[in-house]
Amino acid sequence: MKKEMSAFHLIVISGFIGILLTVAIFYLTNIFVTGERAVSAYCYDGSELATEGPISAFNRAVYQSSGSLDFIHQTQYTLFGTVNGSLVVAGNNDFLFNVEDREHGYHYIDDYVGSCAFTEEEKALILQNLQQRMAAYEARKTEYLLVIIPNAQTVYSENMPSYYGSISESTRLQQLDAYLLEHDFQNFINLTDDLLEAKELEDIPLYHNTENALNSLGLYYTYYAIYCTFSDTVLANTDFMWRDEISFDSHMTNGRALAEKAGLAHFIQNNTVSLSGNTKQNYRFLHGSGAADTSIMLPFYVPSEESGCPELLLQFGREQDRLQIEPYFSNTFGKVTYQIGYEDDAEIFAAATPRVVIQFVYENELSALLPYENGASSEG
Repeated sequence: MKKEMSAFHLIVISGFIGILLTVAIFYLTNIFVTGERAVSAYCYDGSELATEGPISAFNRAVYQSSGSLDFIHQTQYTLFGTVNGSLVVAGNNDFLFNVEDREHGYHYIDDYVGSCAFTEEEKALILQNLQQRMAAYEARKTEYLLVIIPNAQTVYSENMPSYYGSISESTRLQQLDAYLLEHDFQNFINLTDDLLEAKELEDIPLYHNTENALNSLGLYYTYYAIYCTFSDTVLANTDFMWRDEISFDSHMTNGRALAEKAGLAHFIQNNTVSLSGNTKQNYRFLHGSGAADTSIMLPFYVPSEESGCPELLLQFGREQDRLQIEPYFSNTFGKVTYQIGYEDDAEIFAAATPRVVIQFVYENELSALLPYENGASSEG
């Protein structure tokens, strides 16, 4: 007498058939309908194979097809909340976090758990480099300020996967902050506390959820923290952009760099925050040399000797930060020069005539402060 099929067995068989049908659909779609060849089959010498067996055709259709890979990545993220762990970490609230920055030899996760600290020698070299850079500017009657922007995982650590635990108290940034203060170097701002405080005041994020970068709102609070360091004379002679005087638009867009890296750019949307279109623009740009751009306030620029408003030279590692922070500084200070890169360029400096040089560095880029990194020197 035959046993009746249990509900469990029925579910297992149905699931197995569903998987086979899904694979078959992708196979047939990519091979026979679209004819997509994401990666052509070539011999080692570059000549194309004359024939292609069913296994290699299947691999190309499923694992080398952008459509198939997108489906696999989306299914993995939907079912398990994970992505390609070697490149990106999936967090809560659709936050994606980077794993490694090869350019700067930095591992985000190792630093998060406190296992890639600077050596004592490296911290001493960074301090020496910053002191020499500050002295070089002081010789030209210019102040120097270093601004360190924390990683998204530092400010939004609650969105990191729980299996990593709480953020370590021995990250590179925390150790360097303490070391610089211990050795009486005061010309820097660690924005961690400022951004953590701002996060509690806002209903929208300060960072892109799919890229380790501040958005326009986060850069507003960067501007605010820097502005508060200026003297009473400067504060009295500038028109600060108060938070209640400006508004921001929040809209969902395609995922940014980390979503693209995970193959989920069209699946995980980025909560993009930008300044509203009615933000004032009380400045214009001078004809630039290509290496830097300079804005002057309207209706006309008054030098700092008369206005009490210092000329600024802002140095960035990222173009998008420069573009987003521009409305704040250019609407506040009479003359602002924006430079991509940290080199002490004599031509740019001469044209900028700065009273203050401000260098912006992200937490993952701290190794760029070493004198032998990326061509940096005491003057660059």
